[in-house]
Amino acid sequence: MSTTRRKIPPKTWLSLLMYLIVPLCSLLLILQLYPELPKERFYMRIYWVIPSATVIVFLSYFGSLYQKGETKRYVLNICFTLSTMIWMFGLLGGGLVMTSLWNEYEFSLHMERYVFLIGCVAGLNVLYYTLEWRVYQNENGMVAAKRKKTTVVPVK
Repeated sequence: MSTTRRKIPPKTWLSLLMYLIVPLCSLLLILQLYPELPKERFYMRIYWVIPSATVIVFLSYFGSLYQKGETKRYVLNICFTLSTMIWMFGLLGGGLVMTSLWNEYEFSLHMERYVFLIGCVAGLNVLYYTLEWRVYQNENGMVAAKRKKTTVVPVK
């Protein structure tokens, strides 16, 4: 058994920072600075951000354990993208229209375009991961084919 410790990849640290630490600090800071905003809505966002960000961090770690072109890495990257969509949907409040009260004023944000933009970016990510998987699969297949061609069989 090897006693060497495995390093945590930079993608995992970046995911931890960008999906968990920064959003939680931002939400808590908003709760502290603007006490007149309804707290239930922010608690609901925190409720969705923590589990989905934890899943994203784990998926980024497990995805980095495999080489590019492996099917497991491809599937984990697709799951990473889908989890990011769920995380973003939870961070936006879980709906397409967000209505809130601030003092005596009521305002609403219509987020159909944001959700459409998130879906388009996720589609581009899936396309990128698919093309990356295909290219590296072809390269790995060519390397394996070259090894088969250059294998020397001893003749008696």
